[in-house]
Amino acid sequence: MSEPWRYRPGDHYVLDDLSGFKIRRSRARTIPGGQTGQALVDGRRWEAQQPQDFVRGVADEQGVDVARPRQENRFVVVGTSVSAPVAAGGAVVPVVSNCGFAVGDRIQVMLDRGENVVATIVAVGGGTLEIAPALPGAVGFLGGGMENMVLKLVPDSSSSFLPSEGGV
Repeated sequence: MSEPWRYRPGDHYVLDDLSGFKIRRSRARTIPGGQTGQALVDGRRWEAQQPQDFVRGVADEQGVDVARPRQENRFVVVGTSVSAPVAAGGAVVPVVSNCGFAVGDRIQVMLDRGENVVATIVAVGGGTLEIAPALPGAVGFLGGGMENMVLKLVPDSSSSFLPSEGGV
C-alpha cells in the first residue's frame, strides 16, 4: 500500500470484510444491514444499500368474495347397447341391460344407417325394451353392439343428443 505503516492515535487498523486487506478505521465505512450484515469496507468499495432491501410485503387477501357450493354432477348418462338384431318396424329392442330404464322414459336408439331415433318406453322386462313408435330402420345387424347404443334422454335437460325434438 502507498500509506506508510505508522501509528496514529485513535486510528487503528481493521480488516476490509470484502477484500481482506488492512485499512485504517478512518477510511472504513459500514454497509448497513441487508445481505452484507454490517460489513466494514474501504470507503472506495462502499455501496449504498439496495432499495429493494427496504421493501415490505403487503398482505394479499385471496379469499373469494362470493363463495358458492360445488354444483351437483349432472352429466350421468344412462345407456346400454343392443344385444340382438331388430328388423325395421320392430318395437321390442333386446338390450344388454335394462337397468336405469323405466316405463315412460324417452330414449334414443341409433339405427344401423347412423340415424338416431327418439322413442318412448312402453314396457321393460327380461332384457328388452318395448318402445313406441316402432323403429323405422334395422338395428344390430352390423354387429359389435357399440354401433347401436340406447341412451335415456333426461326430460328436464335443455340439451339432448338430437338437433331437433323428434327427428333425425
